[in-house]
Amino acid sequence: MAVLAPLSAVGALALGWRYSGTESAGALDHQLDGQLVAHRGSHLGLLWHISDLGSPPALPLGVLVLAAVAALTGRRWPALLLTVAGPLAAVVLTEFVLKPLVGRTYEGGLSLPSGHTTSITSMAWVFVLVFVAGGRQRRWWLRAGLVGLAVLAVLGVAGSMVALNRHYTTDTVAGALVATAVVGAVALLLDGWLRRRETVRQAAPAR
Repeated sequence: MAVLAPLSAVGALALGWRYSGTESAGALDHQLDGQLVAHRGSHLGLLWHISDLGSPPALPLGVLVLAAVAALTGRRWPALLLTVAGPLAAVVLTEFVLKPLVGRTYEGGLSLPSGHTTSITSMAWVFVLVFVAGGRQRRWWLRAGLVGLAVLAVLGVAGSMVALNRHYTTDTVAGALVATAVVGAVALLLDGWLRRRETVRQAAPAR
C-alpha cells in the first residue's frame, strides 16, 4: 500500500487533469463504453441493483456493517477507525472537492471521479485490509476468494454505472484510484502511529 496509494493518487490527478472541463468521451471511453451498453441486454433491473451498492444510502450502511463486524471479531480500535474514516474521507473528497475542481460533466452532471465507484472501492479496500490482510491466519484459497469478492463488487458497480449510461469508464477508473489513495493513506497513517506508539512503549523504562 505504501507504493499503491501514491501511484493511485498520481493516476487520479492525471485523469483529472486530462479530462478537466470536458464533457466528451476519451479514447478509452470510446473503446469500452459502447461495448458495455451493447451487452447490457435485458438486464437493466439487475444493473440498477448492482449500482445501488455504491449509492449514497449504501455507504453509511456498509460502513456500519464493516465496523460492527470488526468490533464483534475483536479488531483493535485502529481497524474500527479505518472502516469509518477511510470510506467517508474518500467520498467527501470525491464529491465536494475533486468533482467541482475537475469539472468534467456527463449529461449535465459532474462525473469525474465517479462517486459510486469511490464508495464501493473504499469499502472493498477496508474489507481487504481489515479482514483479509489484517485478519487472522486463513487458508490461501479463502483469502483469494475474499479478495475476489471485493474485486467483483468494484467491477460490478463500475461496469453497471457505465452500462446504464451514467458515467464514462474513465470516471469509474478515477473513482477507484481516489478510493485506493485515500484508504491507503489512512491505513498507512494509522499503521505508522501504532508503530511509533509501540516503539515509545518499549523504550520507556520499567517502573
